[in-house]
Amino acid sequence: MEEIGKSMLEKISSYNIFNNFFPGIAFCYMVKIFTDYKLDIGNLWENIFIYYFWGLIIGRIGSLVIENLLLKVRIKNKKSKLKENYIERAPYKEYIKASEKNSFIKILNETNNMYRAMISVFASVLIIKLYEILSIHFINLFGQMEMPLEILLLITGMILFIVSYKKQTDYIRKRVQDYIMDETKE
Repeated sequence: MEEIGKSMLEKISSYNIFNNFFPGIAFCYMVKIFTDYKLDIGNLWENIFIYYFWGLIIGRIGSLVIENLLLKVRIKNKKSKLKENYIERAPYKEYIKASEKNSFIKILNETNNMYRAMISVFASVLIIKLYEILSIHFINLFGQMEMPLEILLLITGMILFIVSYKKQTDYIRKRVQDYIMDETKE
């Protein structure tokens, strides 16, 4: 088992480290510090899987929830006094062309995704802390609420990954279509 784990760790990309493991470790640690819950309860190899799993979930929350929320935020520009998008991404086709010519842009994007994942870590830990506080009050009022919450969490996880799957499929399709369009122009 240990040899398999070492072999897997050697093959992990920097993207997976910064966008899955690091946020997963940070999330599990912050949950342990700020709440009475503990998520990393296995041996070293089990914990590596747990960190990756939680990091994957944190990344999906960041991609599907945090990113979409931040793209909708508008703030007043100090100079023009007009409301503008707080976050504005480069057009997709321009990003693809530029990143093919300048590989540093991909590194910048990877760092950007890590920042989004860390926003998701803090937001998720806050939600867990709020749940912990509210659950104490609900249990005092209504009794045990574990089963409905467990079902809700499972359904939420399923929906999160269904939407992630669709987003990734759309992204791949768009890349293929752009490639085909470029090939037919030549």
